[in-house]
Amino acid sequence: MTAPDNDYHKFGIVLAMKLSDLPTHEEVLAEHLDADPEYRREWERMALARAVAVKAIAYRSEHGLSQTALAKRLGMSQPAVARLESGEHNPTFPTLLRLADALGIELAIDISPGGQEPQLIGSRARRNALESFQGNGYAVVVAAA
Repeated sequence: MTAPDNDYHKFGIVLAMKLSDLPTHEEVLAEHLDADPEYRREWERMALARAVAVKAIAYRSEHGLSQTALAKRLGMSQPAVARLESGEHNPTFPTLLRLADALGIELAIDISPGGQEPQLIGSRARRNALESFQGNGYAVVVAAA
C-alpha cells in the first residue's frame, strides 16, 4: 500500500493521530469559554437560539419536512425558518408561541439567581436540557419536550 502523494510524504514526514487523541467538542468549547469572557457572554446570550434551532431541525427531520413545508406550518417564510434554524438569532416570544402551538413543542426556560439551583424545571428535565449553564450571577436551563 503506498502512501498518498502529498507534501508530508515527499519530506518523509508521517502524521498519525488516533481519533481518541483528538479533543471532544465539549473540551474545545470549555477551553474557549474559559479563555475568552466575550465569547462566553455571546455563547450564553445565544443559548435560547441554539436550543430552539436544535428542536426545530429535529422536528423537521423527524417529520420529513423541507424548510418551506415547516414554514407553511408555522405561518412563516422559508428564510425565517432558515434564520431560526441557524441558531444565530434569538427567537421572539411570538415565534416561541408559534412553535409550541403549530408543532406541539413544549418549551421551558428557567432562569434563577447565581448560586441557586433552578427550581421550576425538574431535575429529570435539567439532566436532559437542551441548554444549561451558570452565568455571571444567574443560572439558566432551557428544556423542550
